[in-house]
Parts: sequence; C-alpha cells; structure tokens
Amino acid sequence: MMSNKNIPLFLNILKATLAGLGVLFCFLVIGGPNVNEKIEVVEAFRDSTKMNLAIWYMIGIISAGVVLILLFFLIQLITQSKKTVMSIIGILAALVVYIMFYLAGTSDTSASLLLKNPVSDGVVVTTTAGLYTVGVALFAGILAIVVFPIINFFKK
Repeated sequence: MMSNKNIPLFLNILKATLAGLGVLFCFLVIGGPNVNEKIEVVEAFRDSTKMNLAIWYMIGIISAGVVLILLFFLIQLITQSKKTVMSIIGILAALVVYIMFYLAGTSDTSASLLLKNPVSDGVVVTTTAGLYTVGVALFAGILAIVVFPIINFFKK
C-alpha cells in the first residue's frame, strides 16, 4: 500500500517516464523520411512499427487525458457544484461565440491565403472561427485583468 508521502514521488516518476517515452517516440518519427523522399519510402515508414508506436502512444495519452478530465469534472460537480456550473456556463459561452463566428464565415479561401498545400474552405472557416474565438477570450481576459482592480478600488 502506498502512503500519502510517496504519492508525489510516484507521480513525478510517472510524469518523467511518460515524457521520456513521448520524446523517444518523437525522435522515431522525426528520424523518418521527409516529404521530399520517394512515395514508396514514405508509405513504408507510414506502415512501420515506429509510426504505429508513436500513434498508439498518442492515442493512449489523449484517451487517458479525456478520462481523467471527465473524472475530475464529475468529482468537481459533486463537491463544488456552484463553481462547476459557472465553468460550464463559461464553456457554453465560448461555444456560442465560436458558432457565431463559424456561421458568419470568412472571405478567406485557400487560394487567397496563398497556402503551399491547399485545404478545403471548411478548414479555413473552422480555423478562422477558432482563432477569432481565442481572440475574444484573450480580450475578455485582459479586460478583466485591467477593469476588475479598478472596480475593486472604487468599491472600497
């Protein structure tokens, strides 16, 4: 049985191990052929064990992250429901802002952006909506950092 004193040590060892494996798999992928190689070489690498290890490791890490996030969310919902509901409202507000930008569309196209590798207009619209949503979130965050201390100053 693990004592509470050993949990941080165990978690640090786990983090270092997962990070080390991630770096190792990155080197395996980076060491592979680049896009200028012959198509046969690229396809052979795509089907290789090196690439499969990296892909399955990434899928495992992402899946574990999603499970842990959902578990954390459920625990938070049970223990601190008011704060969790406020967080859900914030996430829904960001979703509404994203959908508004997505539905508004963009005048950019793959051709007007002069992309080396063309993409579909759906990718351009989705990316633009995401970037604008991040911009709104950053603006709201900076505004809160600047405005709330001023409001609190006058409340006193």
